[in-house]
Amino acid sequence: MLMRVVSACVFAVLAIATSGKAQAQHTADHSHSANTTPSFDATLAGTWRSAPDELGLSSDFDVSVWGKNAKSVRTVELQLDSSGRGTLTVTRKVVDGRGRTVAASTSIERATIAVGGSRQINPARIEHEVTVQNAVRTYVDEPGSKWDMDGLRVQIATYPNDANTLEVRVEPPEGRGAFWETLRRTKR
Repeated sequence: MLMRVVSACVFAVLAIATSGKAQAQHTADHSHSANTTPSFDATLAGTWRSAPDELGLSSDFDVSVWGKNAKSVRTVELQLDSSGRGTLTVTRKVVDGRGRTVAASTSIERATIAVGGSRQINPARIEHEVTVQNAVRTYVDEPGSKWDMDGLRVQIATYPNDANTLEVRVEPPEGRGAFWETLRRTKR
């Protein structure tokens, strides 16, 4: 008799556990398919650019190196083709108080990326899968200079109600200097 009760209890526990797992899997599959697009959204194809992001360089050290009223300027451009392949370019430079680019201050970070499916995080935001295939940093004033940026991470987000705005997050492999930037679709 005791053996039957124990067997019945074990069977009941297994049935509940299996049922719960199946329900959880069904729920995960259902929510995944409802909020995820399996392939690249071709409406993102085109060229996207940021406005220049300017930061005043006013510390005593900055003034001694770059001069009074100098600014660090960062621009971001993203070009995507209809398959989701593209290039992300981050250009950084320092301009002096007169707006001239300071020699040896311009760097270009260029990443070859592939954008895949997407998932809607909430009603106002869609995040897109991004794979960085290759990334390098070069310095304009040092021809032939090239530093691999293995480990660079890129994220892209869009907004269902704004087809002309895109956000990109860039996380350098050094672990510092990550940023979000808003890009706007350019007309060609």
